[in-house]
Parts: sequence; C-alpha cells; structure tokens
Amino acid sequence: VLGCVLAAVAATPLLGTEQCSKGPEVWCKNMRTASQCGAIKHCQQTVWNKPTVKSMPCDFCKEIITVVGNYLKDNITQGEIKEYINKACEMVPDPGLTAACKQVLSDYFPIVLDMLEKELSNPGVICSSLGLCQSLQQHLAILKQPKQLLTNEIPEVDASKLVYPYIANVPLLLHPQDKTFKKNGDICSDCVQLISDVQESLRSNASFSKMLVDH
Repeated sequence: VLGCVLAAVAATPLLGTEQCSKGPEVWCKNMRTASQCGAIKHCQQTVWNKPTVKSMPCDFCKEIITVVGNYLKDNITQGEIKEYINKACEMVPDPGLTAACKQVLSDYFPIVLDMLEKELSNPGVICSSLGLCQSLQQHLAILKQPKQLLTNEIPEVDASKLVYPYIANVPLLLHPQDKTFKKNGDICSDCVQLISDVQESLRSNASFSKMLVDH
C-alpha cells in the first residue's frame, strides 16, 4: 500500500505552478515542493543524496536520523520515530523554517519513514527532504552568481547569509531549546555557562580581552 502511495505522490505534479518551472533548485527545497512538482524520486536520487552545507540543524538532524536508524532494530514505534525527528525540526533558529519542517514531517511522514528505512547509510537524504540540510553544490552556485552594482557604493553585506548557519545558530547556543536540552543537558549547560563566563570576563577584564586577541 505504501508503495502505491509513494508512486501516486511522486507521479502527480501540479502542472502550471510557478515553482515547478524553476528546476531542481526549487523542486528539491523540501518534501512538499518535491511532491507538488512530482519530483520526489528525482530529488532523492540526484540532490538530497549529495554533500550538504555544514550547519547545526543539518548536523543535529543527521545525528538523530542515525540514532533512529539504530533503534529500528529494537522495534521502536512510529510515534517515537516521529517524535525524535520532530526534535530536529525544533533545532532550527528560524521559527518559519521550524514550522515548515514540522508540517512536512506531519504531511509526509509515511514517505519519510520509507526513505528512512532505505537511506540509513545517508541520513542527509532525510534531513534534506525536511528542509534542514542544504545542497552544498547549490549553495556554492548561488554564492558564485555575479551581482550587478548599480552605484559606486560598497554594497551592504547580509552577514547572516554569508556565514549561515554558524553565526545564525549562536542564539541557539546561548539560549538552548528547553524541550531539546532539559534532559541529559549537562554538557549543554556547561557550554552555556562557559560562554556566559567568557562574556563577563570580556566586559570586566581588559587584560583578558587583550590576551584573547593576542592568541
């Protein structure tokens, strides 16, 4: 039955939609866009299985998928699988992206589950389908696109785009999500305390600041 569902979803594009005319860069944004453009199989085989941009949400998602894959041997329930993957969605610092990830998981969970069973060796496939991982190839292609300057002024740089997700994830390190880290969160608590102590030292101790710069 699941095979029939997958075949029906993958083979039924919403013809005429603007996003489906823009190619894999848009089709493979996540499971929803891939489904709407009848491109799930294409994205799974040619985009989602490729190297991804390193980011906290992506790396955390891969870890969770790996753990869930190991639990599959221990008869973990589908509800537990969904709960674990949902935690990966909650790691995203962008509330809109978090909501989209959870919605994809809710609407396409049977497909995600099927992919999980087939792609245990490459958790990035699942995480990319959820929108938590970005194709490294597509990311580099975007960065290489020339931007025309209309004036002689130096353009303002959106740092969050250039260094995302490293800087964008700093708020997560300073203010971790309660649901994710309250349990067994000693390491995270120590990390947050360390960051707080360093910040306080920087504010109150000029020699400490100079030492950090010198080293």
